[in-house]
Amino acid sequence: MKYLVVTSLLVFISLFSCKKEELDFKFSGNVKAPETGENIQNAAVKIYTYSTGDNIETLKGSTTTDASGNYDIAVERSKFETLVIRVSKKNYFIDEKTYPIDDLTTEDQNAITHFLSPKSWTKFILKKGGVTASNDHIKIQKVSGKTDCEDCCKNETKFYYGNEDLDVYCLNDGNKYMKFYWWTIGSNTSNGIDSIYNTPFDTTSFTINY
Repeated sequence: MKYLVVTSLLVFISLFSCKKEELDFKFSGNVKAPETGENIQNAAVKIYTYSTGDNIETLKGSTTTDASGNYDIAVERSKFETLVIRVSKKNYFIDEKTYPIDDLTTEDQNAITHFLSPKSWTKFILKKGGVTASNDHIKIQKVSGKTDCEDCCKNETKFYYGNEDLDVYCLNDGNKYMKFYWWTIGSNTSNGIDSIYNTPFDTTSFTINY
């Protein structure tokens, strides 16, 4: 009788454990660079959930990628409406993916590929000449390059006035080009069309004299 009770208890625990695992969302992901396909090691992976009717995010799990850029993480299924996977690493742009709960499965791995783009910078060096007039200025029209980040420059026309040299930085994806038109207006009039190839994690300078 004692043996039967112990056996029944073990079976119950086993079934409960299996049932709990079935209610977990399991994620298997890979993080890589978009242009080169290089796997990115030690990227931080965090999973947040949002409950129905509010905008408060709750951290449900976190891990880091291995040497092959892979990660595995499980999140217990609970009452939430949306799940967000946020992947980040220093000097890379954040990758964030959002999933309604109905798009996820507890029956199999949720396989996801993330792309982290390396950051790079364009530095416009605006240099004043010798004798200049008060209305001398530079016009730069950026027409390509990243625009959807806090420190990115919009694809628009900007005017720069002043009697001192000025440095203007524009953030861009590494391994991408930034194209722009420029004009010097006033004492020294000139113009041009140029593009800069942005090397990952580096700053590329372009000087305009006026």
